[in-house]
Amino acid sequence: MASQTILQVDNLQTHFFTAVGTVRAVDGVSYDLKSGETLGVVGESGCGKSVSALSVLRLVANPPGRIVGGAIRFEGKNLLELSEPEMERIRGNEISMIFQEPMTSLNPLFTIGRQVSEAIALHQGLSRKEAMDRAVEMLRRVYIPEPERRVHAYPHQMSGGMRQRVMIAMALSCNPKVLIADEPTTALDVTIQAQILDLMRELQETYGTAIVLITHDMGVVAENADRVVVMYAGRKVEEAAAADLFDNPGHPYTKGLLGSIPHLDTAAQSNGARARLNEIKGMVPSLFDLPPGCSFAPRCGFATDRCRGEQPVLEEQRPGHWVACWHADRLLGGAS
Repeated sequence: MASQTILQVDNLQTHFFTAVGTVRAVDGVSYDLKSGETLGVVGESGCGKSVSALSVLRLVANPPGRIVGGAIRFEGKNLLELSEPEMERIRGNEISMIFQEPMTSLNPLFTIGRQVSEAIALHQGLSRKEAMDRAVEMLRRVYIPEPERRVHAYPHQMSGGMRQRVMIAMALSCNPKVLIADEPTTALDVTIQAQILDLMRELQETYGTAIVLITHDMGVVAENADRVVVMYAGRKVEEAAAADLFDNPGHPYTKGLLGSIPHLDTAAQSNGARARLNEIKGMVPSLFDLPPGCSFAPRCGFATDRCRGEQPVLEEQRPGHWVACWHADRLLGGAS
């Protein structure tokens, strides 16, 4: 049986209103997420990945930020129309998020155990002791040694990698239907990274959890994502099945991201010489002052006058493969 769509983000627009102008951090982004599916969201820093995730849980600080348009539907309910108490019942329970910065997300005044057990007691209706026992078990599941002792520690007494694992334990503690993972393995070494990704897959297989995986690591996306959304300057520029996107990218920006990844076969053919990686020239444009037309045009080797003057439309170039580029047919046709 086909999986049901559990989360729909429809034309989401989240802007920040500042003294020097309006920042369109998320400007018309749409995507669907099915039960048991992993959706990768990739792009350079500042492209709107984290803001779009915070918008789903309505955690964008207001002021200066505000969701000014679109809809976010979870199991058919528009989250933007719910009251704050209704959202509190969803946050951390049905939709959880692993935040990117564990030191700023954890409260320095409370022990690890209290912070992990708080959401468990609130949403699962357990006693304080039962919730603490569950917190110990969750710390054990994310490979924190001596969890019975660690629950009494404060955030500053743990390393960055340990704090990140605590954040993951908090997010997984209530077996959410949707897990938003914002750079979940950034502070972890490769061994622990693999263990955490395995844990997320285990949760997905056991409970049918849908995962939004936000990351810079294209290798993690290739290994774990079913579909991929590529964002640039607050907009979605490409979406496709992971295998299709890696084999045949349709946007020059996606092509540039994939070209910047080291490849073992290339290194093996370089006779010991250090192979130079491809780079995307230039910088991400300021969201205060985006160029006319395609935002990527100033950095793009395919750009024409039409690209610099007219914003491309996101179109389905082939079944399930959407691209916002005037030259998508050329790239998908194999032009270099």
